[in-house]
Amino acid sequence: MELKTYQRQVIVDLNHYLELLGETQDYIASFRLFWQEKGAPTLGSYQDVLPGVPNLCFKVPTGGGKTFLACNAVRPVFDALPFTKTKAVVWLVPSDAILTQTVKALKDPRHPYRQKIDVDFGGRVEVYTKQELLNGQNFNPTAVTEQLSIMVLSYDSFRGRGKESLKAYQENSNLAAFAKVLGTPENPIEKADETALFQVINQLNPLVVVDESHHARSELSIEMLANFNPCFVLDLTATPKKRSNIISYVDAVQLKAERMVKLPVIVYNRDSQAEVLMDTIDLRDRLEEIAAAECQNGGKYIRPIALFQAQPKGKEDATTFEKLRAELVNAGIPAEHIAIRTADVNELKNVDLLSPDCPVRYIITVNALKEGWDCPFAYILASLANKTSQVDVEQILGRILRLPYTAEHRAKALNMSYVLTSSNDFNDTVQQIIRGLNSAGFSDRDYRLAEPVEPVKPTPVPEQLPTIEPEDFSGLDGKSIGAELQRRRESENSPESAPKADSMLAEAQQAGDAYNQAVQGADNDPFAAALPWEVRDKVNTFHIIPQYRESVDGLLIPQFFQVIPQSLFTDGDKVLLSKEMLADGFTLKGKAYDIDFAAADDEIVKVDVETGRSVPRAYQMEAADQRYFKEYFSSLPPESRVRQCKDMMIHQLDKLNMVDGSDLRAYVNLIVDGMDREQLAAMEKAPLGFAAKIRAKIETLLDQHYKETFFTWLDRGKIVCEPNYRLPAAIHPTSSTAIYGRSLYEAEEDMNTLEQDLVKQLTAIPNVLWWHRNIARHGFAINGYFNHYPDIMIMTKSGKIILAETKGEHLKNDDSQEKIELGAAWRNAAGNQYRYYMVFQNEENLPHGAVSMGQFVETVKAL
Repeated sequence: MELKTYQRQVIVDLNHYLELLGETQDYIASFRLFWQEKGAPTLGSYQDVLPGVPNLCFKVPTGGGKTFLACNAVRPVFDALPFTKTKAVVWLVPSDAILTQTVKALKDPRHPYRQKIDVDFGGRVEVYTKQELLNGQNFNPTAVTEQLSIMVLSYDSFRGRGKESLKAYQENSNLAAFAKVLGTPENPIEKADETALFQVINQLNPLVVVDESHHARSELSIEMLANFNPCFVLDLTATPKKRSNIISYVDAVQLKAERMVKLPVIVYNRDSQAEVLMDTIDLRDRLEEIAAAECQNGGKYIRPIALFQAQPKGKEDATTFEKLRAELVNAGIPAEHIAIRTADVNELKNVDLLSPDCPVRYIITVNALKEGWDCPFAYILASLANKTSQVDVEQILGRILRLPYTAEHRAKALNMSYVLTSSNDFNDTVQQIIRGLNSAGFSDRDYRLAEPVEPVKPTPVPEQLPTIEPEDFSGLDGKSIGAELQRRRESENSPESAPKADSMLAEAQQAGDAYNQAVQGADNDPFAAALPWEVRDKVNTFHIIPQYRESVDGLLIPQFFQVIPQSLFTDGDKVLLSKEMLADGFTLKGKAYDIDFAAADDEIVKVDVETGRSVPRAYQMEAADQRYFKEYFSSLPPESRVRQCKDMMIHQLDKLNMVDGSDLRAYVNLIVDGMDREQLAAMEKAPLGFAAKIRAKIETLLDQHYKETFFTWLDRGKIVCEPNYRLPAAIHPTSSTAIYGRSLYEAEEDMNTLEQDLVKQLTAIPNVLWWHRNIARHGFAINGYFNHYPDIMIMTKSGKIILAETKGEHLKNDDSQEKIELGAAWRNAAGNQYRYYMVFQNEENLPHGAVSMGQFVETVKAL
């Protein structure tokens, strides 16, 4: 099971946040930086609900695969944490139905969820229910240190002080071994025994995955989460609460593009409940005919199901639903085609609705089909509330949105979902539908009101057909409805009367086409087009000023490409260069290994979190982890301790994808084997600090190799510079300014004082057509042995393109010299139309190849 495109982006977002977290060691600052780089700084306000614990949220609509995303997120999170971290996961779910589904999937070695986790953790995975944990079944200190332990638990069994919750607080001899190994808790849970399950999990400092996390935002829920003492919290929900830290948004357009959902929702309003009933039966029958025809032509089996949402007065009364079933049978629907699913009656238990052998085509319910019920064959939601009652489709609208087989079907009617209702206040009904879409993680963009393609002559309802009485269906006459349905079918053969269901589907297709056109609207701004609507709405957007469009339309700025020569297996090609391509031929054999370990970080030393820094507690290696680490190491003979340290460091360094694994191991062995007793003792105390020093050395060696390879290939023609980069129609700066004339865009990214000084002088030069503040990471890059984003881009009236990198006096250093060398290589390869300059304010002590502000201005005038 492969990740969908939008799912891959969610994991990319998570990984990027974790990279920022590794760099800053500050989970709040990392969140702010993440959204600044996305161009949406207003989304970067972190809500520190659990101090000391990174707490992120994936906002994914119903049908978007939240559970599979969580399975893909476990490995990246643990990779970002210290290597010595115990790999324990608490997987919280809100209901018994979801608990049963999740446990079944994660325990099944054939299920894609478990297969993904097995691949990521080498098959060393154990999944526990609460009862298995209480019994100590395969759950002991040795097991949890050697595997990934996933504990699937319900909120209610740990939240509050009910009978079920109390078991987690009580003394438990099955878990006494944990208390001995882990010692005195640093974060004891009030009224929990030291051998209690809750306290043991607390000391394992787990990653907590919170499914449907909008149910876990009360004060009681936050207390429960805090008691788990998590190292990291990952929320999954379609409807995040205000205090959620959303790291990735998924919207309907992305799900629709991946064929995950039946959108839009087509809404029909009818004059009576009787018409709703008849039209639902008619429409469902027609959809089944269409599905059967598609199946015969090579498509997959689909049996469309209609949900009748009944709303009786007061407590749900089984006799009410039996009455509705009886009248449906009287209308000609076989009894085996009907099932009831309410709070008290569950005729869907152990029924496989997707099986061709299953006869169910109609389900009578109220609001029992909520989270945890999943049937892609559900196509129609029909509300049988009486005409003056408030329609209540909000809770179960999401149940009809999953697209069968996550594949687009040839018949457009099978790619949409349908709601039928009757209401005197249709505006209120529409608001209910919007709220239902919101509850599923969608928006008011994702429904359409059905409008006739052409005026359709209404079908008269016979006088003898009674109106449904208030919600007990006592006035419902199934035989009369059956007779009317039969009359409709007989009239279908009449040339002057179009079948009612066909008219409904024609309306649906017209509305669906309008929806598809709207969500696929042409957008020549790839940056914004790649963002979900919720993020796009928060991003600053500035377009090219109309008078400059013509100068930009045909402009392609050169970038470097690697030339792939023709061979027996390839026709030859040119690929946009990335520095990783330049790692070709890199080896650590014979490389210098002189490293100063004196300043190696001691990751065991506790960091003072009271200083105000947002350091994740897990990064401090406190309490149980610290004690276990020390005790474990002290029990090993010296040669085993050294071997363990080597393994830890190699595991930490193995993320350097450009380095051969055997080379890396040999290099680490060479370094460690050359250490004296004092260095070995320091390494045993802080292996991860030593690994960081080795990593820095390897990266320096890699950077030098990238540079040497770049200039060798450039000289030999293996790298060429060709037109490629097109200026976008719009830019999205985090902060902006529009006070300087001749800017290419309506506003430009905000600038420092030196950049502003340069731009002010440019606006006074007659030869300058326009200037643009290039946005780092999002704009044009000179893509050599590193990516260099020059600050200012200028076009002269003579057609020259000038790139200028401005530098303060304090930056006359090696980094500036590297940029000058790469800029010069680009200028020479790009052609006479292009220029590159490193610009300092003053002329004193200029690095070789750089110019002063005055020299640069005179050069621009001359061009």
